[in-house]
Amino acid sequence: MGRAVTNQSASSMTRAASLWRQGECNLSFRCNAVSWLTQSRGDSLSLSTASSAGAAAPATLAPRNAIPRIRRMVVDDIGRHFIVADAVHKFILAIPQSDCLPAGKGVERSSKEHVDNILSKIFMTGWLIGLAGSLAAAKPVSEPPDLTRSNAVDRTRTYNLGPTGLRGWIFTAPETYLDSVQGRTTARSRQILVTHVGTNSPAFGVVKVNDVILGVDGELFRDDARKSFGRAITEAEKTGVMRLTLFRAGTTNEARLNLRVLGAYSATAPYDCPKSKLILAEAYRVLEKEPLQKNWCGAISGLALLAAGDSSVAPKVRDFARSIQPGELNPDKCNSWEWGYLNLFLCEYYLRTGDKEVLPAIRQYTVNLARAQSLYGTFGHGGAGRTAAGGFHGSVPAYGPVNQAGLTANLAIVMGKKCGIHDPEIDPAIERASRFFSYYVGKGTIPYGEHMPWPYHENNGKSAMAAVFFGVQGDRVEAARYFAKMATAGYANREYGHTGQGFSYLWGVMGANMGGPAAAAAFVKEAQWHLDLVRRCDGSFTYDGGEQYGPGQTDDNTYWGRSSYDGLSPTACYVLSYAVPLRRLIITGRDARSADWLSRQDVAEAIASGRFDLDRKRKSVPELLRAFNDWSPVVRGWAAEELAARPEARTLVPELLKLAEGPQPNVRQAACETLGNIKDPAAGPVLVRLLRHEDRWLRVKAGEALKKMGDAALPALPEMLRAVADTAEPLQPISWSDPIQFAQGQLAETVFAGPLKPSLAAADRKLLYPAIRAVAKNADGMARARLRDTFANLLTEEDVRALAPDLIAAIEELAPADLMFANEIRMGALQALVKYRFREAIPLCVKFARTQSQHASQERTGVILKLLESYGVAAQKVLPELREFLEYCQTEPNFPEWARKQKAASVAAAIRSIEAATEQPQLKSLSP
Repeated sequence: MGRAVTNQSASSMTRAASLWRQGECNLSFRCNAVSWLTQSRGDSLSLSTASSAGAAAPATLAPRNAIPRIRRMVVDDIGRHFIVADAVHKFILAIPQSDCLPAGKGVERSSKEHVDNILSKIFMTGWLIGLAGSLAAAKPVSEPPDLTRSNAVDRTRTYNLGPTGLRGWIFTAPETYLDSVQGRTTARSRQILVTHVGTNSPAFGVVKVNDVILGVDGELFRDDARKSFGRAITEAEKTGVMRLTLFRAGTTNEARLNLRVLGAYSATAPYDCPKSKLILAEAYRVLEKEPLQKNWCGAISGLALLAAGDSSVAPKVRDFARSIQPGELNPDKCNSWEWGYLNLFLCEYYLRTGDKEVLPAIRQYTVNLARAQSLYGTFGHGGAGRTAAGGFHGSVPAYGPVNQAGLTANLAIVMGKKCGIHDPEIDPAIERASRFFSYYVGKGTIPYGEHMPWPYHENNGKSAMAAVFFGVQGDRVEAARYFAKMATAGYANREYGHTGQGFSYLWGVMGANMGGPAAAAAFVKEAQWHLDLVRRCDGSFTYDGGEQYGPGQTDDNTYWGRSSYDGLSPTACYVLSYAVPLRRLIITGRDARSADWLSRQDVAEAIASGRFDLDRKRKSVPELLRAFNDWSPVVRGWAAEELAARPEARTLVPELLKLAEGPQPNVRQAACETLGNIKDPAAGPVLVRLLRHEDRWLRVKAGEALKKMGDAALPALPEMLRAVADTAEPLQPISWSDPIQFAQGQLAETVFAGPLKPSLAAADRKLLYPAIRAVAKNADGMARARLRDTFANLLTEEDVRALAPDLIAAIEELAPADLMFANEIRMGALQALVKYRFREAIPLCVKFARTQSQHASQERTGVILKLLESYGVAAQKVLPELREFLEYCQTEPNFPEWARKQKAASVAAAIRSIEAATEQPQLKSLSP
């Protein structure tokens, strides 16, 4: 990117757009396509509507008119190709404000407004570390509406307004992506439109639907209206009086609500806090009346009843526990969500009651979860596949690992061991998981799957879950303290999460509590406004949230209606939070040791870290440099970003170069980040040296920095290629200091998917080939995916012949980690063979189609078979295999019917095309 656009590159962009619309374009092409759009800006551009195998049928569009199409391309592709986000963001920001599409009914919103909406969805996986900084630059275009002039807003998504009896619409539009992650989603709101008034609630008969709340307690809202309202509830419950400034029918008046007096939160809440005890008691009574469903949601409700109930367990809980009888489980059919939470409940129940009737179920879940675990200690929505030899602990098949499910599944294995379950699989499983998740200590928090660390303090409860996972083991103190501190610092992130925020609300307080009462109290103090906002006047709790962030709704569109995250009781979540002082469960701290808790200084540091993204603007250069050694990797990254943006940044380069090779690991990493952001060519030699450093995370930071430097790093390309080859490691045994081989993977991204990639065409083949071979054997499917564009578009026929064994192996042998992206390198290798008409590609097309991962195969199959069709008559020899494949596709198990039909239709169309072929291209052979 960043190079002048040529006719050749424009042609490539045309083809890229065509492939994108088919649903199977390579990642780099997508980024380059959008980069080209950025550079062309006001010029016309050509987007092909033809297939990759056919002739282009260009349609001329101006960039502003292309925005809706690009947006659809990106959003339609969510779940498979994320790295295009940065390019899309740069394209959108490059468009002048005057070129933005007008906002309004029936019209796509303006381009700059799209960015947060698009990218908040794209950012659902944690490995997209490098984009956070660029996202922070997004500029808002929409302004909060004046609700006193018009209340024509979408009322389907609203917020509960605490125990007032109200729900309301609040303007929700973070200015930047960082604002969305850091909980500033309603920061610009200054009014609240009343949309619901609960019968027999404090507001009933006082406030009406369509009233506009302008302020509280005699003051107009001068800050975030939602947070201000939540804080006003906290104050009002001390005395029972809450005064609202209401606009109604052209006039403004004050209304008085009488709330129940609950008192003030103590400084140690939820510990030693009468208000917290009252809230817990009322919520528990509500929860007692809710049904216990025999699934993961019911298991969590059961845990909450155990956590807050009397010393004697209620018959309802006992009966529920005894009803969970899974029978003989098959690890090949693992459901990690259900098995994990059900076993967690059963284990806590057994450890509280000693009821041996549930031990057979605990054994089944514990042992089979251990068997279903992957070689890296991870889980997907289900378990891992088998190894090549048929044993347990293979890779998690695509879609790939899901750490939200995997953390609970692994915690359930630990808890099963605490219940006395013994099996040869259990201890190795705990060790694998502990090693995998401890990799993230000091680097960030737990990401979506087998991905790079998530660059914020919390990620939908996964810091908190990791704190519990390590904390209950008792002998993993360093990791337990780190994640407890991250969870405590993550108070600002609790309203952000993929698919919603249910797990954040479930685990947040419990995770901070693993750091001790002081950590829990500090976390709760920061969250009090929200805890009071989501509570209703009958003691129940609500769930408001959406994809990444946002408001919510009730099932019957009333104040009293039910709300939940996918069936998870919000009341159960908050019962667990308020019950931590009782310490009746292992996960709420029953066996915690005070020696392992965070110190008061640790807690203070965590709270300060949570708001450093704003505080950094007020820091001096020396203060930012001191932050390079902060305990928090998130703070270190923010400090590096801020320092690089200061006017005096370039004068600091000599000092930064010394720090990058200094003795302090944290400082070295932050210095590398800063140098990458500054882009001074003088950093090149130092960063290249660090690519071989014994600290693998420093290698990652050096590789990231070189990528950010762009063309300034071009002189270092030969040494980077050498480093790619020299740092290769075997897949087995797993090196737990870098289990997914991110150090080499980041360098692979820098070389093969960064701004220097076009220069590879002229690279010394004695350096290029070993680098390609090394990346093609990397453990990470995403790292291997970086080769796709190089394979498909940069290799000459001579290159393909030289690399033929490696290309064939890339198609036939899957990476063991992160199989979500395993098909990328396979597609690139196949395209390279087809491009030069090698006959060996014909059977490989069929093999790839048959062995591809199921996820998104309904789209990918057509692309693969188009390559096969291009061989014409020569492809007829594989028609028998294609017909067998068609039969399989028509009845493919565990695949949605619509996807099955689409996939089968692609195969049938290919069969018809090949049967009708009368010509073939001139074929070549890889054999001498």
